[in-house]
Formats: sequence, C-alpha cells, structure tokens
Amino acid sequence: MKDVYNLIKKLNISELDNVVLACSYGPDSMCLLDILKCLNINVIVAHVNHKLRSASDKEYLDLKKYCDKNNLIFEGIEIDKEPIGNAEEFFRNFRYNFFDRIVKKYNSKYLFTAHHGDDLIETILMRISRGASFGGYAGFKTITKLNGYYLIRPLIYLTKEEILEYVNSNNIPYAIDESNLTNDYTRNKYRHEILPVLKSINPNIHKKFIKFSNTLYEYNQYLEKEVSNLYSNLYINNRIDLNDFMGLPMLLQKELLRKILSGIYQERINLINDKHLELIRELINGYKVNSSINLPNKILVSRYYNIIEFGSLNEYHDYDVILNNEYIIDRWKILMVDNTDIIKSNYIIRLNSKELKLPLHIRNRKVADKMELKNGTKKVGEILSENKMPKNLRDICPILTDSVGKILWIPGIKKSKFDKQINEDYDIIIKCIKKEANNEE
Repeated sequence: MKDVYNLIKKLNISELDNVVLACSYGPDSMCLLDILKCLNINVIVAHVNHKLRSASDKEYLDLKKYCDKNNLIFEGIEIDKEPIGNAEEFFRNFRYNFFDRIVKKYNSKYLFTAHHGDDLIETILMRISRGASFGGYAGFKTITKLNGYYLIRPLIYLTKEEILEYVNSNNIPYAIDESNLTNDYTRNKYRHEILPVLKSINPNIHKKFIKFSNTLYEYNQYLEKEVSNLYSNLYINNRIDLNDFMGLPMLLQKELLRKILSGIYQERINLINDKHLELIRELINGYKVNSSINLPNKILVSRYYNIIEFGSLNEYHDYDVILNNEYIIDRWKILMVDNTDIIKSNYIIRLNSKELKLPLHIRNRKVADKMELKNGTKKVGEILSENKMPKNLRDICPILTDSVGKILWIPGIKKSKFDKQINEDYDIIIKCIKKEANNEE
C-alpha cells in the first residue's frame, strides 16, 4: 500500500485540482476511491452502466447514493444502444469517450483507473498468447499521457487479495460482478487457472511482472526513437527504397513496417496482424521485381524493382474524355497552356494540329496499345514497364490520343514521333503535373 500512496503523492495534486475516477462499484475502484478520499483529493466519480446484468441498475443507484452521502460529485451514464462490431471494443471506446468528456468538463489533469497487479499479469500473458507488438507485450503503464491529461493506475502495486482485504477491513461497500466468477471469458481463465499457479511459486509475482513491463517500455522507448528516425528518412512519398531498407537489422525492418502500417490504418490497426507483416516481407524478399499484395481496407503494397510502395487499391473505370482545357485523373493533371519556359521534358508535349485529327482525347490504356516513336513502334505496356510504372497505376495512367486513336503521349513517361522541338512548327502545347504525395512535378 505504501507504493500506492507514494505514487499518488508524487503527482502533487493540489486542493483545487479535480481528479476523475473511473468507478464500476467493484472492490478495486471502491478501494481506490477510499484511498483518494483519505488523501483529501477532490474526486469526480464517473460510472458507466453497461446494462448487461440485472444487478447493474442497482449498482448504479448504490454508487450514486454513496457519493451523495460522502459529498462526492457523481457522473453516470447508461449505454442504451446495441454494440456495433466487436462488443468488447465498442464498450471500451464508449467508456473512455465518456471519461474523456468528464475529464474535460471538470478541467482535470488526471483520470484514475483501478487496474491492479493481477490485471497486469493477465494482460501480458494474454498478449503473449495472442501476439502483439514489442511495446504491446509490456501490458500497460502506471502513468500514460493522453490528450491533455494523464491516465493513472496506482493499484498496479497491489494484488486482488490485498484489495479485498482493504475494502473488507474498512467496511467499504462494493458489488461483485458475477460474470468475473466464471471461465466463460478468456481473461477469467488466466485469472482462475494460471494466476494461482504463478502465485503459489512466488506470492509477489506481480512485482516481477511490473519490473518486466518497465524494462520492456524502456527498450521500446529507445526502439521507437530509432524507428521514427528511419520513418522520416526512408519512407518518402509512400515509398521505401529497398537498397536502404535491406541494410537494416531485421528488428528495425519489422518495426519500420509496423510504423508505416500504423500510420496508414491508424485507429483500425487491429485489422493488421503478423500474417500481413509476413506477406509484406515475402514481397520484399521474393524474386518477382514487379508484384503486389492486397491488405485489408483496399490497401495495396506494390514492389517494382527496388521500390516498395504503399497505396490504395484503385477501383477504376475505363475513361475516354475530350481534352478541352484541362483534365484531372488520380495523381495526374493534364492542361493546355499558351507557352512554357521548359525546352525539353516528358511533362511537356508540343504538337502540330495539321498532323492530327482533332479534338484530342485523354483515356486510359488498352491492351493492344502501341505508340509510334521516332525510331519505330513499341507497345505501351512495355514502355510503362521499362519506366518502372507501378502495376496498380498502369491501367489508370492517362494517355493522349487524337480523335482517331493515334497515341501521342504518355504524360511524364514517353512522347511519340509527333512531338515537336521548340524550333519546329507547332500550335498546341500540353503540360502534365504529376502529384506525388505532397509534391508536384
């Protein structure tokens, strides 16, 4: 108990500060509520009634009565809608969104929860069994910085037995959630079958797990710093150059890929698991220099030669439009201009209308497309491949033709024999602006 008090006292909470306590009316949160009261801390009691058990309404009212009796501010809410998607994730998000609102309502710096030492052991064991990131294996921190406030878990130093002894000896009211007594849930199996064995070997096993957790967090903090630097230097315009990537130690390769995926999926990162990571590594290490894999949510990872690109799986339709002044498709912008200072570039083409059948068209590639060059004819597909155009873009990249289908230009890639030099006769100038992430060419 000494460690619990020391942690709270180190926060230097003043008499004017409010703290929010996530309180279920179970023994853990009621124990923490009593400790905060004994330290004369202003507590806002935040309670969520999940409406999943017949006793939950009574617990809601009993906790409110306790708060009224002890001059504590009570903030309660009932969940009155069906879970969407994963029920456990839905309820957790609901709870923490509610707690977040209460913290901000009372301008608090702290949200306290009653997670204890046994919870930490269960969380670490479950993540080892299911698989997690390196930092994920550490379980949860005693203090976590959130958006403008801190999440505090001071009971991490106590076991469940110590908490029950405290509330019973101090006559603190609480309720027992009967669903915690069965083995219907995975966490309960760890709690009832594995924890007792570990505690029989070492009654203070939770302290070993705290040390293990802290050590992992220290290593992970260093690792995250290294990976952040690599992310900034190697992941440019949604691409990685494999010449740089392959020289990294395997651990940094994996963690860099995890960070990239985390940035892409953000709050939906749970859609990605170790299997997907392995598929990317097989793509990188494989012999095919032009291939791709599909990930959840229509994310496409493509390899072309020594480049790996992360992008969206384009659901395109064939298009064929008349080019009037400008046309925008995906990352390309094609526009007619009156003049340009650019003398020679694949992003500019000059044409003589007398050699063409107007109007000009912009369309996507067709299988049999061929382009007349100054030194012969070549398939458009071969031109795109030679210029390392990613496979996922080859069927949507724009092609300029005249009205009878004569291919004049693949913007940014190749010009036909109809392109004119600046000192030749021409009356049409067309420019391409290709957007790469936040850059334009």
